[in-house]
Amino acid sequence: MLTNLATKIAGDPFVKIKKLIQELIERLLQEAANEGNQKGWCDKSIADAEQKRDYTTEKLEALNAEMANQEARRDTLVEELAELDTEIKQLTKAQDDADKERKKESGENKATVEEAKEGLDAVKQAIDILNKFYKTAAKEKVDLKLVQGPKDDMPDSGFKSGEAYKGAGGEAGGVVGMLEVIESDFVRTVKKTEEAEAQAEDDHLKFSTETQSSLAEKKQATTIKTSQKDDAKQKLSDATDGMKDKSDLLVSTIKELLELQPACIDTGMSYKERVEARENEVKALKKALCIFEAYQKYGADGAGAQC
Repeated sequence: MLTNLATKIAGDPFVKIKKLIQELIERLLQEAANEGNQKGWCDKSIADAEQKRDYTTEKLEALNAEMANQEARRDTLVEELAELDTEIKQLTKAQDDADKERKKESGENKATVEEAKEGLDAVKQAIDILNKFYKTAAKEKVDLKLVQGPKDDMPDSGFKSGEAYKGAGGEAGGVVGMLEVIESDFVRTVKKTEEAEAQAEDDHLKFSTETQSSLAEKKQATTIKTSQKDDAKQKLSDATDGMKDKSDLLVSTIKELLELQPACIDTGMSYKERVEARENEVKALKKALCIFEAYQKYGADGAGAQC
């Protein structure tokens, strides 16, 4: 009776059940292989995306720091250039004013010297003429034989009777003495004016040398700082463009991570949990298959012992 029953169960339906279990096990194993491949792909894709995200974030931080640095550098150079421009204008104006004042002062000194020299020449000529006159007058004598008439009734003429006129050149404070004082005044004026002119010219030369040296330094500094400012502006522009590119890349990377999340992360169960559940299912199916095969081979009494 039992043999007939075993034979009946082991017929076509039994074979179909064994085949069904085997196919299910194979499918689960294939799914495991597929999921393992997917897990590898997910891990690599997520790792690549996270690496790209971290790299891009670091670059963005570096670019942001570079932008802040170049902005500060640019602003500082703009302020320094403005100060240099003001100083250059002030120095240029000071030089122009000094040149105009020096030209005016030099013209006045020249005119003073020329006038003094002209006056000196005139005084010298006058002194020479008067000296010649007084030297000649000093030699003059009066011939008393030509004097006629009584002398007692003669009015006072300012000189003694019979005395020749010799002029007033010999008197204290005479005209020659006055002219000599004037002559010394002209000489002193020429000397003092020429000395003042020489000193003023020397001072102006010194001032011009210092001013032109300072101007040259500031103009050179302006050229250098202008180049540095242009460099800062170019680097700021490059960093700004880089920020845009890296920001776009970061957005793309985050989007990629979000797209990976449903397939690789938000799956309801972890990969480990699915592997364990699938392995348990395969074990159960294999055990069921073993029971069917043992039942077919040994009958009901020997099936459980074999599996």
